[in-house]
Amino acid sequence: MDESDRNRTLSIEIPSMTVAKLAGEPTWTTLTQANGWQVVEALGLPGTVMSWSGTIDLSGYARDYKTFYPAGGVIQQGPYVLETGGGGLVLYTVVSSTPLNPENIQWQLAMNGGPGFLNSGVLSGAGLGSDQQNPTTIMFAESQLFVPNVNIQPNTFGVQQPLSRNQSGSLEPTASDTLYVVSLYYPLEQGMTGAVIPAQRVILPGTMDQEPELEYMMRLSRSIELANQV
Repeated sequence: MDESDRNRTLSIEIPSMTVAKLAGEPTWTTLTQANGWQVVEALGLPGTVMSWSGTIDLSGYARDYKTFYPAGGVIQQGPYVLETGGGGLVLYTVVSSTPLNPENIQWQLAMNGGPGFLNSGVLSGAGLGSDQQNPTTIMFAESQLFVPNVNIQPNTFGVQQPLSRNQSGSLEPTASDTLYVVSLYYPLEQGMTGAVIPAQRVILPGTMDQEPELEYMMRLSRSIELANQV
């Protein structure tokens, strides 16, 4: 097969999010422009973490017994991040070959970890973050830390500036018929009154090819086994 025929770029569009509340309220109350983002509960109670979940359909390739070999990952996003009354935020996006649980991800982020990394002993002992995944199932992840821009005074709209960007993931080939995508807005403080997260596009360049039958069947069996464990 010609190299140009094997090249594939997978992508998924994540909508922007705008939410608001009063400073003393424990969760967001204005969600008319949430665009599919959902409030993430913590111990059964709604909080201020927001998540968006989606999937990338690979069933057409799976029917042809093809494996996707990712070569990297890129996240493009709109022009600005806003948070009024807060102290900064983490924007975390992850792509996995097995299903993801936003509530577990928020606990992992709280302990400076994330899917695919070692779980905190505190979380393990409390039974939280129990679907801590095998690192090979996390194809790609990116975390961005934003802090208020102190050069803008007064910062009426809560303009945030990026402080750091970290990427992780195995870039492991997959024979799964679905990739699971979750994006989390994780505020660092609770007194904020509004948040605006820009639209994002997750791009996964790579190749799609058929591998030897035995290798493919072993990879497919492993994918099903890991998915059933979650």
